[in-house]
Amino acid sequence: MHRATSPRTRRRRAPLRAAVLALAGVLVLGLVPGSATAQAQAGDELPWPKTQAEFDAATKARDETLALAPEEQPPSADDPFQDIVDTKLKVTELAISRLDATARSEAANRSAMTAAQELAAAQDDEKAAIGVRQAAIKELAQERRRLSDLTVRAYVTGGESNVDDYRAYVEGDTTDPAAGRQIMFDQVLARQKDVTEKAQKDLAEARRKLKAIRVVVAAAQEKAIRLLGVASELTRQRAEAERAHLEAEADAAAADAALRSAAGRPITPVPQEVALIGMPRLNAEDLAGWFETGPYSPRTTTRIIDYARWFIQEGRSEGMRGDIAFAQAVLETGGFANTDSVIGNNFSGIGHYDNVPLGFMFPSPRAGVRAQIQLLKGYAVKKPEYANPLVDKRLRGPAGCCQTWGDLTTVWATDPTYGPKVMLIYTSLVEYALQRRARGEGFDDPSVAEIALLETPPA
Repeated sequence: MHRATSPRTRRRRAPLRAAVLALAGVLVLGLVPGSATAQAQAGDELPWPKTQAEFDAATKARDETLALAPEEQPPSADDPFQDIVDTKLKVTELAISRLDATARSEAANRSAMTAAQELAAAQDDEKAAIGVRQAAIKELAQERRRLSDLTVRAYVTGGESNVDDYRAYVEGDTTDPAAGRQIMFDQVLARQKDVTEKAQKDLAEARRKLKAIRVVVAAAQEKAIRLLGVASELTRQRAEAERAHLEAEADAAAADAALRSAAGRPITPVPQEVALIGMPRLNAEDLAGWFETGPYSPRTTTRIIDYARWFIQEGRSEGMRGDIAFAQAVLETGGFANTDSVIGNNFSGIGHYDNVPLGFMFPSPRAGVRAQIQLLKGYAVKKPEYANPLVDKRLRGPAGCCQTWGDLTTVWATDPTYGPKVMLIYTSLVEYALQRRARGEGFDDPSVAEIALLETPPA
């Protein structure tokens, strides 16, 4: 049972509290069948994250709690359940990494191919520019030869005319037929000079374009080499991601086989040094199936599978071992059969002292489960941040006092064997769950998918 931090004050109020609770007990006992449905409905109305901001805050609170779990924990009979979760999670993570590596590799290969095509096109342009330049060189050489020939002829055929006479011809003196022929020749010569100058300009332009194209070619070549290197590295990373994913799948298959075969080996008691903080390892069908095959006769009207699902879900939301908390509840209530559980939806003796008939009362079975998980968190964490609002503001334990289930001994309850008793029940649960896995059961229990759906972010 949970003991409050100020029992002296509560003892002074005990007579009045006892009278009130006794009357409430009579009324509730007379209304149990009718009120159970209402309580179950009320349990469904507990506040849950409804917006993205609330979901993010709840996730942050859970993850911060999980980060506080002891780094080293003793080997436990339920380790195979965690191994299969861990290996499957790794498979999923590596599958995503493999897809990402594949996508990046393919994109890099496409970029490298495009760069290679751009380089080839630039090299074709360079070849064409070289051809234009060579043609311009050839054309200029040819026009220069023609100009040279014409220049020589201009002086050779000048014959009887001196330079002054030639200048007069150019200025338009055509009184002499020979002079007219000389003027025509001079016009041809002038035209050849223009053609030669144009050939020079064409060659200069061809050289300029070739120089510019070679800059493009050099850039394209550098880009192609760089992207080819990137593609090569990403192809290596892709191969590494594929290898890691295949190895993870093999590890997951080995973990699955180990879980299926674990029931054939002697089971050792789960040590009480197991941490309070952690995600549940068993599922709701494991808990409910074990309970229903046991000697228990619950007095509550809520289905055991509902209790089991709530313990798992509430444990997961706060980062606490809800599966072991279920075993704690079975110990505290005698199998959901004591007055606290029937009247107060109190499944772990919260606030139930030796001098009072009942502990705290909660509005619904679901609220009682949440209260137990939240109080366990208050024992495990010095400054707990809760994923959901506190069911009762009195749920304050000696913060950070208890890291393990064994630490609850003489703290949560005065029983000096409290921790071992909880773990003995939980060990029996683990044994039952292992036998289910050996029969091929429990790998696709509906509660797992249901809880996973409830944990998805809001749309």
